Amino acid sequence: MKARLSRFARGLAALLPAMLGFLFWSAPAAAAPCQINCLTPGDYSITTLHGGLLRNYLVHVPASYDGSRAVPLLLDYHGFSKDAANERQWSGQLAESDKRGFIAVWPNGLVLSWNAYGCCFLDNALNIDDVSFSRAVIAAMKGRANIDANRVFVTGISNGGGMAQRMACEAADVVRAAVSVSYPLNRENCTPAKPISVWEIAGTADETIGYYGGTPPLPLLPNNLLGVPLGVQGARESLAAWKRILGCSDTLHREQLPDGTRYAGSRFEEYRGCGGVRTGLVTIVNGEHVLYNGYTELGSDPDKAPIDVAPFIWDRFFTM
Repeated sequence: MKARLSRFARGLAALLPAMLGFLFWSAPAAAAPCQINCLTPGDYSITTLHGGLLRNYLVHVPASYDGSRAVPLLLDYHGFSKDAANERQWSGQLAESDKRGFIAVWPNGLVLSWNAYGCCFLDNALNIDDVSFSRAVIAAMKGRANIDANRVFVTGISNGGGMAQRMACEAADVVRAAVSVSYPLNRENCTPAKPISVWEIAGTADETIGYYGGTPPLPLLPNNLLGVPLGVQGARESLAAWKRILGCSDTLHREQLPDGTRYAGSRFEEYRGCGGVRTGLVTIVNGEHVLYNGYTELGSDPDKAPIDVAPFIWDRFFTM
């Protein structure tokens, strides 16, 4: 009897390391929420039916992702007349995804546009529910990857920046923070489900969506005519609107940015006394509409701003 027990003990001792190894190896997979059709590192183009319409979005899963820990999620919206592939190419967020380990998504708007506040084209004129579509994308990503629900972010440029602003107003329950490049909130009020941090990056020489705002060119014309923004809120007025919406204190933090070659006076301003969130404005003096450095589609000069927008966003705003 003692001999049998001794052999059993020796066998159990021999199996114990393998059993522990199995348990520790299995734990990360069990902890991840995804069970089927899970995303692995690589690039995806996903088409889905939403609201009776075929919608599409591009996804990049960085090489560092293995599903064992929750990672941030970013939605990066393209500008009017562009598409997800264009934003993926130029915004800089693809490189940041690989560097920082978050999953990046570039949604496609219908007819190359988004239904932001007062812009743009058919998506706006037809009142397409792009907030609902974006929520569905976020939910889909949470189902197929280990996403940190407390670190879901949105950004975008021009019309896409307007879409990021709208998400801050209407999807704050699932989005932690938003950064708009070259588009204001474009309204005086909204009612986020919870406090949310919002920033804008804007150039003073922007001739597409003016930094100082503008009114329709002729009397009696509306600010928005069939999705075309004839009048637009100024960047500083947008900041003031967010200050009111978030109930921020009057204390404004100010910081000068590098001058670069022709950007003397560029600055970062931010309200920090907003009940645990922040809102601010990055002003690029002499900056034009597209502020992504390296972008050459609208001209040959790749120097667009004294900051590199994508890493600046993650270093200052989407802190991890």
